[in-house]
Amino acid sequence: MAHKWIINDEDLILGDVEFHEELVCKGRDRNKTIGGGRWHFDRKANIIYFWGKSIDFGQVTEEQFEFSYKQPSVEQAEIFFSKEKEFQEVLKEYKEKCNKSE
Repeated sequence: MAHKWIINDEDLILGDVEFHEELVCKGRDRNKTIGGGRWHFDRKANIIYFWGKSIDFGQVTEEQFEFSYKQPSVEQAEIFFSKEKEFQEVLKEYKEKCNKSE
């Protein structure tokens, strides 16, 4: 099991699953899934990191992600989206971004 996410019919769906396909709930059209990846919630910093891609559905663009993540379930946290494949690279990218904005 891993923390994975998909975007299906413009909705961001998170879960702990083995395969991204398991996140397509009953009543949803599998063909409306545009991609996905992995996620990690840092409770202490209140940041949710989203990165990578789904083997089942592919990778989403930053624009597709921005449109779909604005939901009440995640809007109380800082959101960071990356196309990196490994979480360590995501953290490095986040730190670089923070240093540039100081």
